[in-house]
Amino acid sequence: MEQQDLNAWTWPLQLTQTVHRDIYPLLEPSSPALSAAGKSVLITGVSGGVGKAIAEAWAISGAAAIIITGRKTDVLNEVAAKLRSIPAAVHTKVVVQPADLRSEAEVQTLWDTARAQVGLIDVLINDAGHMNMAPIGSMSPSDWWLDYEVNVKGPYLMIHHFLNQVRPDGASSPRGTVISLSTGAAGFSFPNMSSYISSKLATTRIMEILHAEQPEVRAFTLVPGILRTAMTADVFFPFALDDPMLSGGMSLLLSTSRADWLSGSVVSVNWDIEEMEAHKEEILREGRTKLAYINAKLQKGGHPWE
Repeated sequence: MEQQDLNAWTWPLQLTQTVHRDIYPLLEPSSPALSAAGKSVLITGVSGGVGKAIAEAWAISGAAAIIITGRKTDVLNEVAAKLRSIPAAVHTKVVVQPADLRSEAEVQTLWDTARAQVGLIDVLINDAGHMNMAPIGSMSPSDWWLDYEVNVKGPYLMIHHFLNQVRPDGASSPRGTVISLSTGAAGFSFPNMSSYISSKLATTRIMEILHAEQPEVRAFTLVPGILRTAMTADVFFPFALDDPMLSGGMSLLLSTSRADWLSGSVVSVNWDIEEMEAHKEEILREGRTKLAYINAKLQKGGHPWE
């Protein structure tokens, strides 16, 4: 271990020269600049480590309401108790509503509860995920497809209900923030991860299209770094040193007007926001934070071969 570079799987995914693996002042949830006062947030996948950290970040930032969902009711209740014990969340309404996001009926019930208990949801965070690991053709098609059911259908159903909320101000176009968590593995073609990687890429493209269709909605794909969770593959475990609270702080920042220019982008918790802001013109002009189709200059006359 002493001879291993524990950033070996972090460096290949870096946009900025400055790299963050621990929480730092810009993303500190208690920062006044990240205050969530008056905002309501719905977070999926709160049974897992990243979802818990995101929920805690929103409690620390003083959100008006936090709705947490997942499949494990006992874990959700434990998280809710923790959120209610955070001093800054003394006036935060915490709502627990278990749901299997593959089920249209259960997702409908979740949003019915949200509407009845809270009203308008300002921020949706799609954290729930599933990962099968096996070579193509070695598992049943239904098991392979499960990753798409959780990682694509689930976020789609949540986004559908988010967009179709009835706004009390009578506005006809949806507003707010939608954040879907992805993975750095989406940048590689790892064996045994076909359903997971391809499903995460599909949702990333959906988020880009959401931005194109709904410019008033901040839409982001958030890469949480390498974390020690139940989904972490054994080979990555020694390198899983990223603080889950980075995702919490980044979700708060992406829900502010400061991040408007990044809407439709992939953003990693490891990247330095201030460095990105210094290169905003290039990022927007060259699409540095967007998915590419083919790594070539596709144009009239074809790629200019070397």
